[in-house]
Amino acid sequence: MAIACILLWIMAVNYQVNVAYALVFWLLGILLFGALAGIRQLTGLVLTIVPQQEYFAGKDCVLTLRVCDSCKRTRWLWLQTAQEITGTASDWQLWTITPENTDFVWTLPPQRRGLLPTLILAGASMAPFGLLMIKTHWEFTDEIVIFPEPVEHNIPAARTSDDKQSTQISLSGQDPAYLLPHQNTTSPRQIAWKHYAKTGDLLDKYFEQGSAEVQPLLISYHDYPQGTSLEKMASMMCYRVLAADASGEKYILELPRQRFEAATAQRTQCLNALGRW
Repeated sequence: MAIACILLWIMAVNYQVNVAYALVFWLLGILLFGALAGIRQLTGLVLTIVPQQEYFAGKDCVLTLRVCDSCKRTRWLWLQTAQEITGTASDWQLWTITPENTDFVWTLPPQRRGLLPTLILAGASMAPFGLLMIKTHWEFTDEIVIFPEPVEHNIPAARTSDDKQSTQISLSGQDPAYLLPHQNTTSPRQIAWKHYAKTGDLLDKYFEQGSAEVQPLLISYHDYPQGTSLEKMASMMCYRVLAADASGEKYILELPRQRFEAATAQRTQCLNALGRW
């Protein structure tokens, strides 16, 4: 359109055609109005990312874009959200921003384990006639951790945080004791003297042995053969963390120079540690 304005201006000057002058000013007015309207669409537009709670490698990374705009007017924003840029119109997706529609779902291709790299999103305004495209870019530096892709495998023999089985034995009171016939080999301290004083029958107290104290499952990098790749080890340990958490089993995650005991939000802490490992 700018070239058309220049050609019309040359023709108007050379041939003194008044209609050409009118067309030039009319086209320039449209260009100016379109540019100002497009800039107005983008002015004051602030986008933020609202991440999901968990992202795993090998799966699409779905982000929610939220617009921070105190203005009540409608905006038309085109976003270049295609996973593979082809240079065609299919690369762009229209987001009509209204007070009732302030969220936009942005789907990224599967990402690698670790921190999500800095995201750059191209946006454009083509209001009001689509004759001009005013482009801009948003850069997002939010720290989002991509967790390892869980890999099901033959879980090594379960180990606990303490190999010794501890038991509890009650040595006081009558409960949970059973009274059994007296044996000569029984220690005097295990004789039910109170019962003997009341009934005259000499009986022995037999104490129930408490059940073994349950030790947390230990998920350690030592469980895997030397030479196992870091990515594979992280994925297998991620699977075990998710399995233990789903079953409600207590567990401890052990990484080099790191140990995550049972605590509030243990699942999130362990997955973050595996994602950053």
